[in-house]
Amino acid sequence: MRILVVYAHPRTDSFNAVLLRAFVAGLCEAGHEPDVGDLYAEGFDPRLGADELEHLGTGRRGADVRAWQERLLAADGLAFIFPIWWFGPPAILKGFVDRIFEENVAFRFRATGLVEGLLPQKRALVLTTTGSSALLYRTLGFEKPLQKTLCDWTLKVCGIKTVEHVLLYDVVKADDAVRRRYTEEARRLGREFFG
Repeated sequence: MRILVVYAHPRTDSFNAVLLRAFVAGLCEAGHEPDVGDLYAEGFDPRLGADELEHLGTGRRGADVRAWQERLLAADGLAFIFPIWWFGPPAILKGFVDRIFEENVAFRFRATGLVEGLLPQKRALVLTTTGSSALLYRTLGFEKPLQKTLCDWTLKVCGIKTVEHVLLYDVVKADDAVRRRYTEEARRLGREFFG
């Protein structure tokens, strides 16, 4: 299976980069074909400008958008790896969704006004890191905004039936043993999540 891995972290020496490498290694071990879309390294422009906004849903988009949409539609599965900043993804990933998950590509409106998802993938994984503890996240509900906006109201609405969000907590304070465990989990997810 071809798996599009959308990665959003600006530093190549980050723990997110370690998780990305482990996840991709797991995909390869399972015989999948990873397509890593490193938004920062590829210089993705997250800004949806006035001219582009005018052409949403028309198919008349720039070459950069069309190329990303081709990668998206060619994938059998999707994965997202990023840190949670201010209860959501980095701005570059929000801009990716704004520009690439376009009407008549990722979804369309039926005559009834309801949304029909168009993405071909059956499964998507959202693998995130946090700077807070699991206790704090669960007690205060910090995971809910991202779960609703990205997992439920974007990926599922666009037709993906199974969306799993895996949070790796408190990475800033995590010792080597915890980081090893998280890295092994990322590799296992790469091997097993897409079947």
